[in-house]
Amino acid sequence: MSATADITRYKEYFRDLGRGERVEVIAIPCSPHTSIFQRKVLYLEQIADILKINSQLLSSKYCSGPDASADAEINYDVYELIHKLLLHIHQNEPDISKSILVFLPTYYALEQQWIRLLPFSSTFKVHILHRSIGTDEALQTMEISKSCRKVILATNIAESSVTIPGVAYVIDSCRSLQVYWDPIRKADAAGLVWISKSQAEQRKGRTGRTCDGQIYRLVTGTFYSSLNDHEYPAILRCSLREQVLMVCCAEPRSISDPSSLLQRVLNPPDPDAIEEALESLVQIHALEKTASGRYEPTFYGCLLNSLPLSFDSSVLALKFCELGAIHEGILISIMLDIQPLPILHTFGYRELCQKYIDNYFKGNGSVQIGKKEATTIGNLCAFQFWERVFKDKHRLEYLKYVAKTQEPEESHTFLTKPEEEWCAVHNLLPAAFKNISEIYDVVVMQLHRFRPSFLVKINPPKFLQPSEFNHTCLHREILDLEEDVDSLSLETENAHSDSQKRCAATPYVSPTDFETSTIVEMLKTLVKMKTQHAENKISYKGRLGSNVKPTLGTQACVFFANGSCNLGDVCRFSHSSLAPKPVCKFYLTLQGCRNGRSCPYSHDSGSLVSAPVTSGICSQESRGTSLCDTRLLPADGDGHILVVNDKTLQFSSKLSQFYDAGKIVASTPGLQSAESYSVPKGLKILENLADPSSLITGLEHELPVPWAKLKRVFWFDGFGNDESATEQALLQKFFASIAIKILSEQLSGLQVILIMKNTRYIQLQVERLARECFFFLSESFLSDEANLGWFSDTSTHTRRMQVAAPVTYVFNLHPPSSTQFGDYPAELREALRRD
Repeated sequence: MSATADITRYKEYFRDLGRGERVEVIAIPCSPHTSIFQRKVLYLEQIADILKINSQLLSSKYCSGPDASADAEINYDVYELIHKLLLHIHQNEPDISKSILVFLPTYYALEQQWIRLLPFSSTFKVHILHRSIGTDEALQTMEISKSCRKVILATNIAESSVTIPGVAYVIDSCRSLQVYWDPIRKADAAGLVWISKSQAEQRKGRTGRTCDGQIYRLVTGTFYSSLNDHEYPAILRCSLREQVLMVCCAEPRSISDPSSLLQRVLNPPDPDAIEEALESLVQIHALEKTASGRYEPTFYGCLLNSLPLSFDSSVLALKFCELGAIHEGILISIMLDIQPLPILHTFGYRELCQKYIDNYFKGNGSVQIGKKEATTIGNLCAFQFWERVFKDKHRLEYLKYVAKTQEPEESHTFLTKPEEEWCAVHNLLPAAFKNISEIYDVVVMQLHRFRPSFLVKINPPKFLQPSEFNHTCLHREILDLEEDVDSLSLETENAHSDSQKRCAATPYVSPTDFETSTIVEMLKTLVKMKTQHAENKISYKGRLGSNVKPTLGTQACVFFANGSCNLGDVCRFSHSSLAPKPVCKFYLTLQGCRNGRSCPYSHDSGSLVSAPVTSGICSQESRGTSLCDTRLLPADGDGHILVVNDKTLQFSSKLSQFYDAGKIVASTPGLQSAESYSVPKGLKILENLADPSSLITGLEHELPVPWAKLKRVFWFDGFGNDESATEQALLQKFFASIAIKILSEQLSGLQVILIMKNTRYIQLQVERLARECFFFLSESFLSDEANLGWFSDTSTHTRRMQVAAPVTYVFNLHPPSSTQFGDYPAELREALRRD
């Protein structure tokens, strides 16, 4: 808990707890070895005396008013005041190791202050603390500089839980960026607000930790007295959709009534806000209202609630999944939620940052797309580029290692340094890839827990097209970050200039790679659908319907409407009040238009989104699939089947009821006993084969049929719950071995099929193991438990709407690009021979 929290309110809130559970306030004494440093707070009155500036009307000039009811916008005078204060502190503080921390509310404000420091590159070493800046760069703020004065420009990310050594001065603008729910636009919005006294104390606490400190608050003492004691609670300014849905999905049912439970929290929200959230969730079919008036979560609602994403991003991800773009939809949704993103964001150099994005995605005139969408698609392409070029290269190296040693490696920690170097050359952040990959795996695991119907048939990732993608690095030496840009000593710049090399083979991703245009159109459609959904909740009096087209062709002059057009009759736009307004370029974007009804441009969203897109609501897979389903067996009985890990041969025997037993080869980890399941005539059995990879590589066992005739390889889960580590290791080796076999002998049409409970599939992280060996899930469907009855004894507790049942998972191998990686089949064959 924060040291500035309102402890009295917490004690009052928990006062009704039992005696054995009462809340106590415990004072933590300082260590006897801890030095006590002094802090001095100065306000605008004292700052004016120090800088010898006019002390008249300080609040009007720097605070836009006498108290906290004034506008919190930062004007030119505030930036200049901070700059003068920085120079004054530097000139009057002889100890160069003492740093200055400046709190500003927005990224734009950070840029404006940074620009003013550009001419002083030899005086100041500037660091930036913002959520878009990578962790490695942010950590460099912890280093004490002895060559020049360190200045940290930060948003409220540095407000708490951060100790920056050597900070002796804090300049506090007393402003912050606050996100709130706009009930008119039905979207989140952001605005500048004055901070609370509690926040000001938190910022004050950033100094006086390792040395004495001074705090300069850019408000008058009287103005500061008018600030709120504590910040406005987040629960009172958010939409409550996420919170209400979480409560409705809660177990037990006694706490799943949001109207009751949320009125018992420390800061109860307005009942009307709760009701609006409930109605919104009913409209999107996340909740349904029963005859008794109770709100119950649907399958779609439970699935939304389970995803580790924001509410809007979860909705977007599932919509993409319904359209058949599971991989891309999840990645886009993650990237809308996190910072920093994969493409390097060099603070202060907007044109250079745009150039980095353009190397991966550059929207042309025919593609009308918002700036936020373009940035997101660019980072999606960067992630896909990393998969196809860097990751595929090291996946191949891994398979070559396994082929040579017959032992898989535990991890790929050896990739850390090569990845850092490769990313630096291509203006990318490796930490972002790790973060996105981890969240992606969690999202996929949640999907498999709930088994939505779109998992039955899964399209391969778009980045697999074209199959022969190729990128050859063309390194060039660089002397500066950008030859025509002035350089300030900025740590975020220096960290990525060390390699002294950049790949000049741009663009790294062309417009035709990875089916990017298809994904862009999907995203545009879904954003339009979201806008139309919000639009349906708003009543615009006298507004044209979305399907009504104005009769006049010339667009209205927006300047004439506000009285500022000076072209008169020569204006090429219409001055008629009946003329159609030009379309607002922000309205149908993720960013949205902030002007709402006052926007001088048209918010007509045009034709409605087609029914196939809007009508699809996630449904749960409902029917098991029989073993004789054509998706499991080779067509027309053409081809052989290999079953591995069949301990009792029950699965192979059952399979032979639907397919020629003479074309089935079954391997079992033990020896066949007299009590074994009745074995059909013709079934080929390989006994005592605990490690199926030895059969695949042919080192200890030989497959009794040609590999070229093999069309299916089944892995049947016969392990107990206490053998997870063993099975995961065998699966890892199994996927690697069969990938080596397929790639080295260039086999085609061979599918790998796993049958196991979905809970085991998640526990063993099967999809990740497969992906590291070029296998991608193409189908997954519930298996008919009547035919697979031996699964029934492994019961698993599941939460509401979750599934715990045997599932068939079908994997296809997608070979890496031979254009990119050369004759790797020959290299794999050579590695096998060496062993």
